[in-house]
Amino acid sequence: MNKVQNNKKNKTSIIKNKKLITFKIPATSANIGSCFDSVGLALDLYNEIHIYSNENSKKIEFEIIGEGENEISKDDNMILDAMKLVYKKLKSKPDKGYTIKCINRIPLSRGLGSSSAAIIGGLLSANYILGNKLSIDYDILNMSVQLEGHPDNVSPAILGGIISGVVIKDEDFKYVKINPSKNLKAIVAIPNFHLSTEVARNALPKEINFKDAIFNISRAALLTSALSSNRFDLLEVATDDKLHQDYRAKFIHGLKDLFKQTKNAGAYSVTISGAGSSILSLVKNDEEIIKKVSNAMKESLAKKKINTEIMVLNIPSKGIIIK
Repeated sequence: MNKVQNNKKNKTSIIKNKKLITFKIPATSANIGSCFDSVGLALDLYNEIHIYSNENSKKIEFEIIGEGENEISKDDNMILDAMKLVYKKLKSKPDKGYTIKCINRIPLSRGLGSSSAAIIGGLLSANYILGNKLSIDYDILNMSVQLEGHPDNVSPAILGGIISGVVIKDEDFKYVKINPSKNLKAIVAIPNFHLSTEVARNALPKEINFKDAIFNISRAALLTSALSSNRFDLLEVATDDKLHQDYRAKFIHGLKDLFKQTKNAGAYSVTISGAGSSILSLVKNDEEIIKKVSNAMKESLAKKKINTEIMVLNIPSKGIIIK
């Protein structure tokens, strides 16, 4: 009898605390060499946020599974901070309890947009809970850009594809979306060490010389043109950079050799992903080339005794997925 009663109680609890919505937010890779803080692309590696009703509580409770489950606080985190900004903007708060279950697959502090995914997830969650009063492709997009501080991570996570954009004034983000070619694959080498964005940014000079600025501007213009016209033969030159990668190379031992070996293996381009420590290669969608480039990246880092996870990913044309 007791067993039957317990089963009944558990079943009732599951029904009451039903799943309401799911958000899938992709990883991103920013800068793409020459386009510092201005171009990024989506990757089909997703964090998931599942929102459940919670009849047993009147507050927001978190469950965290996967990346960062032992590091991220359930009481003070980036998702909750972003949610509070939506409450402030809409001048409203939840009138009942919810459980937010986070399934994290994007590695933390590896230059793959984990913080962007958290910010976007918080904005989307609060917006849903308060009745979807904010538009995703304008309000959520602009809020996420302001919170992140630069657009090249959050914008492709929301919009998908390859995004080239700039912030005009405080809340006006102008961008062009480049739909990715099916002939282009992304290979990401993820070293087994963290590199915080703050540390990586502090390594950059306060001023740059005119010659370096022209070097990057010319290549950034070429990069966006090459990506939009599928001129992948131009990517090696177009991703050359003098503004950030050389200054950050000291954090990733053997980076120059890795770049050389990866290009020799057949990659169109190889760049630091975001602030690092991950490395992004763009390659032809060819099984043999993918294998050669993957091995070259892994072996180059192994020479420096750096264990590395290799992921072969698509560049999805769609950003966040809502179920």
